[in-house]
Amino acid sequence: MGLELYVWGPAFSLPSVDPQCLAAIAYLTEAVPRGKWVLIASSDATLSPTKGLPVLRDGLTIIGGFQSIIDHLRQISDGQWDLDRHFHSPQDRADITALLITRANNRFSSFIHTCGQPLIDLSLYVSSENYTTTTRPSYTRILQWPTQYFIPPSHRALAKTRTEHLSLSSLDLDNLDEEERSRRKVADLIPEALRTSSRQSVTGLVKQSQSTARFRLDALLDAFCQPLTQLLGGKRFLLSHESMSSLDCLTLAYLALAYKPEVPQAWLTQGMRARYRGLCEWVEESLADQFGGPVAVEDALPRSNPDHTATSKGKPQSALPWRVPEHRGVASAGSAVFSNVTNSLPYCKSTTLTPQSDDEFHSTNIPAHSFTSTFIPPLLAGAGAIATTAAYLLYANLNQEPKKRRLSEMGEAGAMLAGMDFGHYESSMRDRIPPADGRVPVGLEMDVAVEKGF
Repeated sequence: MGLELYVWGPAFSLPSVDPQCLAAIAYLTEAVPRGKWVLIASSDATLSPTKGLPVLRDGLTIIGGFQSIIDHLRQISDGQWDLDRHFHSPQDRADITALLITRANNRFSSFIHTCGQPLIDLSLYVSSENYTTTTRPSYTRILQWPTQYFIPPSHRALAKTRTEHLSLSSLDLDNLDEEERSRRKVADLIPEALRTSSRQSVTGLVKQSQSTARFRLDALLDAFCQPLTQLLGGKRFLLSHESMSSLDCLTLAYLALAYKPEVPQAWLTQGMRARYRGLCEWVEESLADQFGGPVAVEDALPRSNPDHTATSKGKPQSALPWRVPEHRGVASAGSAVFSNVTNSLPYCKSTTLTPQSDDEFHSTNIPAHSFTSTFIPPLLAGAGAIATTAAYLLYANLNQEPKKRRLSEMGEAGAMLAGMDFGHYESSMRDRIPPADGRVPVGLEMDVAVEKGF
């Protein structure tokens, strides 16, 4: 069985919407021979022990996370699938260590992730206009039902959490609208004579806030791109002219997602084109070499466009070894709903490990599905069977006719009425057949006692 790489699907003409997945695709494309691995656009992050993608499946071994995937490929190939094996000089190793893995405060953090991820978060997720018009529709095209209702909001919430310390929430129009409503509620409590006449609109607040935030955004962009520009210099790759490294794959992924998406608020793309034209040209050349040009959603998910088969007959074979993912069944869909509902409850949220996590819980020999996808479907099926049985029993009891009881069986009062022959006459009249002429005989039966002496 070959290697299976599970990633979030294509978007923005790139093979994946996620930078870590994009880096893993670039690495396997360069390191692993074609035919030894397949690429699958997935909607199930529960496949991974990190509760996130990318995921590499090697038989029963599940590896989650870009760096752990590299380590696994190095081990199973005796170093043949290690892109960093050509860099033996201390300076090259120092560059990889300094930019890819940096020791700080007893925690491993990636320079590329630390400086590149906030830019992508702010551009594609925190910015309300970009998220609504571009990012969320892109997710909708690559996700199966019902995950398109849960995954985009959860990814946006995670992006907001990662960028809270930057104080750039002005890009989020939802927060601005909420602040404006709160301000108006407070203003309504002030007497009209004491109110100021100038009231700025929400649009004005947005423009003012975004113009102020632009200085901080430019500073973030410079902190990310300047070291990479100096490292690249005039070379073909970041560390040499001859071959790629793992650093090239990771850098290409973050720069591509910062440069390629066409969004309404294109401050990130405009800043790169204006001040880092050399990096933009390097991104374009590297994307063409690694992925063979723009990638369409239909390349990974042919079922997303029924007409794609007819229009792609003359199209050359994709440079990436895509394999159509398996369709999610009812049990898997129910498991996804249950998992996302429970994660939204307090004290029930699952932990998603990031490249900055302390724990090395990326490579494990476990079944292909986690606890949620393995045990929840049988539980849902059992609950459905119990509910069906209970409904049937309730329906049968409601339609059952009540049992007739005699007066003598109804306690002392019933026995007394039965002794008085209560109801006997009424029942005998009901059982009597009227005469043929239609007349109903009416009679009164009386007991007359005659005393002697009259």
